[in-house]
This record gives sequence, C-alpha cells and structure tokens, in this order.
Amino acid sequence: MENETLWLLKGGPDAKGWNALQADSMSKKVFVLSFDRHAWALVKSVERPDGYEGLAPGVPTDGLYLDPDGRPIYISDGREVHSAKAVVAGLGEDAVELLIKIGDADFVLERLGRAF
Repeated sequence: MENETLWLLKGGPDAKGWNALQADSMSKKVFVLSFDRHAWALVKSVERPDGYEGLAPGVPTDGLYLDPDGRPIYISDGREVHSAKAVVAGLGEDAVELLIKIGDADFVLERLGRAF
C-alpha cells in the first residue's frame, strides 16, 4: 500500500506483546518486515501499531538494521531502501563526504552509529 510506513516496535524479551505481534503476523493482520524478539520488530503499517503490551512503537532511525539472520534492512525516511548508499545520501552532505573518503557505505553507517 502506498501510504504504509515502517514502524519500529521495541520491548523487552518477555513483553507480552511479542506473542500477539507474532500471531497477528501469521494471520496477516500486520506485515512484519523483521522480527527480533530480544529487541525490536519492523512493521509496515498505515497506522501506528499500538496495542501490543510492552512494545513501544516509534519511527525507526535512518540506518542499517540487521535481522536475526544477519540480513541487512536499510531504512531512510521511514521507508525501506535497497542500499546503504541510499541511506547515506539521505543523511546529508557530511555523510556523503565520509562515504567518498571511506568508500564503503555500510561502514559509514556503522561509523555514524546508524547500524542497529
């Protein structure tokens, strides 16, 4: 859906909301892009995904998120993008200059504290 935004849900590993989120994902009530029960989940939704006990929804910080299998997910301006370079470009001139110096966009994101 065009108006979908990514939301970052954070909570402790024992939060009751993880079970409800997993059930809603399996029944396709919500689209979970990535799920790491120990820390966070990325959820695509038009509306803020409230109602998961112990999970606080918010807008994800631009950067690189690694899912539990080590797959990179790049987020820029509340949307998934397909490369680290796209994230760096959205971070402004200083980040782009650092990319020119270093040459590795993933390393730039890590160095800027944008790897989660």
